[in-house]
Amino acid sequence: MDGNWCNYVFFGIIYAWSFMTSIISKSILVISGAFMTFASFITIILPNINNFMMPIEIDNMDLAIMMRTYAGFFLACGYLIIRFVYSSSKVQIGSMLLYIFGCMILARIFSLFYDGTNEYSLLTLSLGFILFCALYLVQRARKNQISYDL
Repeated sequence: MDGNWCNYVFFGIIYAWSFMTSIISKSILVISGAFMTFASFITIILPNINNFMMPIEIDNMDLAIMMRTYAGFFLACGYLIIRFVYSSSKVQIGSMLLYIFGCMILARIFSLFYDGTNEYSLLTLSLGFILFCALYLVQRARKNQISYDL
């Protein structure tokens, strides 16, 4: 028994290292996902695009319209990161695309209210909505075909 203590200590350190690495990695993912979600949500809902979360000053309205759309993308990515950490099931690609496009459409709607309308914003909103509806219909049809008896 005395000769095996080195093996017990060695494998105990490896197990503890693996467990701590998992906790540290999950903590980093949750913190970064929460920060992404908070920062992008603030950027979307505030009327002034220049807030305390933006590292640059934006004066151009066309750039403000694009920043709100990218904030919608970051909102969806932050949510998906947090969901990835706490979910035990695999998230399908179609569901991920629905979340991303849904949040980008939400950001585009806020952009219409705060930044005004132009031809580009209306065109991208309508194309994004058409794409979202098509993704939803295909995802719903595919979900009915998946066998859960795997």
